[in-house]
Amino acid sequence: MNQFLTGLLLFALLVATVSCKKDEIDVLPKATAKGKNTFGCLIDGKAFLPKKSDGSIFQLTRDEPLFTWYVKRTFDVLATGGGQRVFIRLPNTIRAGTYTLADARPDAAYGSCLVGSLEYYTTSSLASQVIISRFDTAAKIAAGTFEFTARNYQSGKTVTITEGRFDVRLN
Repeated sequence: MNQFLTGLLLFALLVATVSCKKDEIDVLPKATAKGKNTFGCLIDGKAFLPKKSDGSIFQLTRDEPLFTWYVKRTFDVLATGGGQRVFIRLPNTIRAGTYTLADARPDAAYGSCLVGSLEYYTTSSLASQVIISRFDTAAKIAAGTFEFTARNYQSGKTVTITEGRFDVRLN
C-alpha cells in the first residue's frame, strides 16, 4: 500500500509540474491591430506585460503602465511593470513599415530596457527591428511587432527582447 501512495504522490507532482509550466508566449497578448492598448514581449525568455505601479516613490509613469506618444512624427511607446521597463522610439514615422533600431540618441530609432537596476540600449551593432503593421493617424492606432538585443554600457551584459507586440492608441 505504501508503494501505491508513493507512486500516486509522484504522479500528482508530475501532473502539477507539467500543468504549472505554462508556455510564456501564451501569456502575451495576441498580435492585433485595433487600438486595444496591449503590449507584451519576452525579456530573456520571460514574459513581460505592463502592470500598474506598486506605489513606490520612484514611479516613472504616473501609475499608468502603458504610454504612447506621437509628436512631430516621432512615435514612442513605453511599458512598465514589475520593476522593468521597455521603451521604443521611432522618429520620422509616418506609415507602416520596417524600422531598424540603432544607437540611443533622441533623433534616432532605438529601444531600451530596464531590468532590475541595469538599463540596456540598442546599438547599431546588435540585431533589432520594429515592424509596424498598422499606423493610422486618423484612427489614432499603431500596431506591430518588435525584437531587439540591447547592451548595458557599463557591464557589457546584453538582454534579448523577443516576441514583442503592441496594439496601441496614439496620444
